[in-house]
Amino acid sequence: MIPILGTHEEKKKIIEKQNYATLFIIKTFYNKKDDEGKKRIIQSGIVDILIFIFERRELSQITRNYVLAFQVLSYPYSDEIGQLLYQKNPFPGLLRLLEHTYNDVAYDGLLSILNIIVDDFNTTPNNSHRPYYDTINACRGIEKIMKLFRINGNKKTKDTAAICLGQIFRAKEINDKQMRIELIRHLKTLVNDTDEWTQSNSKLTLCYLALNAVNRAEIESDGFVIPE
Repeated sequence: MIPILGTHEEKKKIIEKQNYATLFIIKTFYNKKDDEGKKRIIQSGIVDILIFIFERRELSQITRNYVLAFQVLSYPYSDEIGQLLYQKNPFPGLLRLLEHTYNDVAYDGLLSILNIIVDDFNTTPNNSHRPYYDTINACRGIEKIMKLFRINGNKKTKDTAAICLGQIFRAKEINDKQMRIELIRHLKTLVNDTDEWTQSNSKLTLCYLALNAVNRAEIESDGFVIPE
């Protein structure tokens, strides 16, 4: 894939090629491990173009296929693939997608961020410094995800935003008191959610947050105990 340059007709052909490439990636890697295949795609430069599109193209012109093509590369989880994607500095572009008016695009961008963070979760000790926190915070990512959590009416997106933020902080204190109250209160409502993924990840996220004394006090403030 290449950026859109040239005449109207040339731009049209480039978009057609990009659409074909994204559909190929989705069809090839959807729900598949295939680390070697994903590595080739990442190293080919296609991911760089996707990130460029996320950062620069008008949001209204970014269709879901572009974001889904990135998202399928980030899942199923792989430490190596997660690191390769992280090295491409994808967070500014992915965070920009949270402002998209089409919820599925915003959700896939959010899920891509979460997938990369989960890779870090699998490799970073519980009490260690988290490089992704600094990277995301530097581009106002925490603020942007919190805004999505507060204004988005879609349950799946709101729940995922809460889990994503909790995993960004993990054992670090959520020092904004109002944010801490809102996030932890919402996560506590999810531990018995009917969706298995939401239920298990909300429990895991609360366990990580509870490693910090201030967060733990908020979690346990009403006698709440994290279910096993």
